[in-house]
Amino acid sequence: MKRFWDPGISRTILLVLAVMTFVIAAYQTLVVGKMEGLYQNYWLFMISFGLVIGLRYLRQRDKVAAAEAEAARKAAEAAARKPAKKQPKNRR
Repeated sequence: MKRFWDPGISRTILLVLAVMTFVIAAYQTLVVGKMEGLYQNYWLFMISFGLVIGLRYLRQRDKVAAAEAEAARKAAEAAARKPAKKQPKNRR
């Protein structure tokens, strides 16, 4: 089945959304000023933080999958290089 988009594009979208929400939140905080601006835009900072956490989760999951695939590949290569044991002949 053909994928709608490359898996890397989802990570790019998450990064762009995280940066965009952080910039908007920081700008709005500076416009309103003082702690009131921070209180009003806290939810934007939390959305940005959540997107960064999601991005880190996806990267870690990909890293673990790559390590497992590499270990499986090495195990298959080791099994292919290992010579088969000779079967002893039955003696009567």
